[in-house]
Parts: sequence; C-alpha cells; structure tokens
Amino acid sequence: MQKQPTNFFGTPILIGNRTKLYSNEILFFEGDINYSWIHFKSGKQKVIARTLLHIEQQTEAETFVRISRKHLVNRKFIKEIKKGFVVLSNKTVLPIARRRKGVLCTEI
Repeated sequence: MQKQPTNFFGTPILIGNRTKLYSNEILFFEGDINYSWIHFKSGKQKVIARTLLHIEQQTEAETFVRISRKHLVNRKFIKEIKKGFVVLSNKTVLPIARRRKGVLCTEI
C-alpha cells in the first residue's frame, strides 16, 4: 500500500470506490462475517460491506492494530491495556485475543 499524506484529519483510508474516511475520526472497526461496523469517536456507527481483512489491508500498521478476529483498533485511542482487555478513550472495553496479547504489548 502506498503511504498517504497525513493531515489534520489523519491518514485517509479508501474503502471501496467512493468511501473516504480519516483515521483521526475512527475509534475501531468491528467485523461481522462479510460486513464491518465503523465506530466513530463522535459515537456514530456505520456498516459497510467489506471484510475486516480488506480494511486491515487498506490501513497502515502504525495507525491500526488487530487485537482479535473481530476488532481492528486505532492505536491513538487506546487509553489502557489491562489483562486481556483494551480500554479506549471513550471507555469502550474490547477483548484481546490470546494469540495477540504478546504482539500488542510489545508494539504499543
């Protein structure tokens, strides 16, 4: 993936042909089979017809981290890492997969 220029809104993420989102607006992505929920920091949610793997390939590794098979989290909004859980800045608690615990702790 080609590195996109960063601006005030963050790194642009292209999902599909028309949808352009910015990394500073997104708390996390939640996968559900062939659909993904986008959770914004404003509290809004949006569903798109893309897999989480597709979204992960469109995002940069230094911005987002995959903590489980269902969640792709923006590193900027991780407030705390507890035993088996990640707490985001809006107090959302998400589980960390056992296989990803070691990788997550060394990366952040």
